[in-house]
Amino acid sequence: MHRNIRIAAITAVALASTLALSACGGGDAAPPSAEGEIAGEIQYAWWGGPARNDKTEAVIDLYEEATPGVTVKGTTSEFGAYFENASVQAAGGNLPCVPQMQNRLMADYADRGALLPLDDLVESGAIDVSAIPESVLDSGRGSDGKLYMIPYGAAFGSLLVNATDIEALGLPLPPEGYDWEWLADWLTEISEKTGGRATGIVGNQQDVLEAWLRSHDADYYDEGSIGFEAEDVADFWDYAAALQDAGVTISAERASETQGLPLEQNDFSQGTVPTLFWPANGLGTAQATIDQVDPGHELQAFPLPSGPSGNGSAFWLSGLSIAETCDNVATAADFIDFFVNDQDAALVYASDNGANTQTDNLQAILDSPDTTAAKKAELSLYQTLADEGVAPSVYGKGYASVFQQAVTRYFQQVSFGEITVEEAAEQFTAEAESAIG
Repeated sequence: MHRNIRIAAITAVALASTLALSACGGGDAAPPSAEGEIAGEIQYAWWGGPARNDKTEAVIDLYEEATPGVTVKGTTSEFGAYFENASVQAAGGNLPCVPQMQNRLMADYADRGALLPLDDLVESGAIDVSAIPESVLDSGRGSDGKLYMIPYGAAFGSLLVNATDIEALGLPLPPEGYDWEWLADWLTEISEKTGGRATGIVGNQQDVLEAWLRSHDADYYDEGSIGFEAEDVADFWDYAAALQDAGVTISAERASETQGLPLEQNDFSQGTVPTLFWPANGLGTAQATIDQVDPGHELQAFPLPSGPSGNGSAFWLSGLSIAETCDNVATAADFIDFFVNDQDAALVYASDNGANTQTDNLQAILDSPDTTAAKKAELSLYQTLADEGVAPSVYGKGYASVFQQAVTRYFQQVSFGEITVEEAAEQFTAEAESAIG
């Protein structure tokens, strides 16, 4: 039986600065051989709370039962602490053999040689990716085109809607292919009919800005550099500021008060605004909350708006990588193949960290009587987007500092009238160029 080591506290070390101080794993060295016996011990590290930890341990138990002679030692912590610790390990060349990874942060490891390219393992059949959509798999590639992560769970942005409230107003729900103009008109009509706010803040969310750019022939990254110009950002912030000035979104003061609150405490989950931009995997949490606060409301999730270049959705993928320094690559690859493809493991894990990317296992979870209605809605929406072939999401370095932090900071200044949209867009773009290249 494996042992799970839970990390209670980890020394906070900045991700980018730590990795910058030390090259990871000796980039000029030959990669470890993938040949060898599937046996011995590997370490697997992931992030998550108690529920996800229990599910992960159950998957590890299944793997150990199916693979005699192998021991998987598990290490877990919450998201922020996980990546702080991983940065220290990567700098020291001692990442666990199988670190859980996320495509938005992967470049901070892959670009510095801390992760092993997995293309040869896929080509040899050691890791079967045949049931993962190509565009989803390609989101596990680095800026050099090599595959560094096998995606197993997909999160993505959505528009959460209190369908009960909207239908009571006599208004339609978002139609297939709705665009940004339709959304603005619809939100304005909701606000006029209710005399209140129709949604949360829009301009401070990096996920919504990303959707705007992707639907307007731009993106966060383009071949290792930024994939947008200041005017692209200014167009989005003009759109968001107009909604705020019209009283359609919550005020700057309310946005500041609620920033960082968990979804359960958000105005949408509490029933005071009828729509919200939020990752689709929050649908179940919001529904469970409003069932307690104000029973009788059905919540639904819709794709993000479309623009001239189509739907702006991006997949934010969690997946499994192999450390460049791993000394048991054959077993690490076999564990990844099991985690991704074994149906019993998929049912036990139950898409806990995003929609299952393996199409057969996704359908099995959808068909399971244990899957809640809210989870089925999330998975069905992912299935629709995956079938449409959402363009791969390839992220470069600096995502956390530029897009998770700076977007909010600059639009907050716009919201409080401290700087103009144009000034904010120019300064933000210059900061992004400096950080990314």
